[in-house]
Amino acid sequence: MASNVASELILFIASLLVAGMVAGGLYVVTQDISDGITVRGKDLAYNLRLNFEIINDPENIPTDNTGAYIFYIKNIGKVPFTFESNSIIVFIDGNMIPSSNLTFVNLNNPTSNQLYPYDVGEIHVATSLSSGYHKIVVVLSNGKQRALIFRIG
Repeated sequence: MASNVASELILFIASLLVAGMVAGGLYVVTQDISDGITVRGKDLAYNLRLNFEIINDPENIPTDNTGAYIFYIKNIGKVPFTFESNSIIVFIDGNMIPSSNLTFVNLNNPTSNQLYPYDVGEIHVATSLSSGYHKIVVVLSNGKQRALIFRIG
């Protein structure tokens, strides 16, 4: 009789240990999924608040005194973004423009490298383009991009 009780007690303790390990494993997995959803939700919320547009007249692209083309970028989102050559990539007709050929000017605050909501900035692109239609694509560091098809007279 005593050996029966001892073996049942051992089985009971073993089953409690197994149940505890399963519960602990489920907790860790559930917590990991929850943390992932939280991080992804914050990233998605930020990306939804981050927005910009290229606001040029596509039929009349201005140039500066060096001959570089000027493209106007307006932050139409709710959060600022970095407005400089190491955080923005510019493509024209599918060719990446080297950062050395780009100049960024914040028209509302020339000393700032941040483009705040409702601010307008200029991207000066030093490149030669033939007459006709071209396409510029501006890509922010988070991958958000905008395109404009424009004409050079």
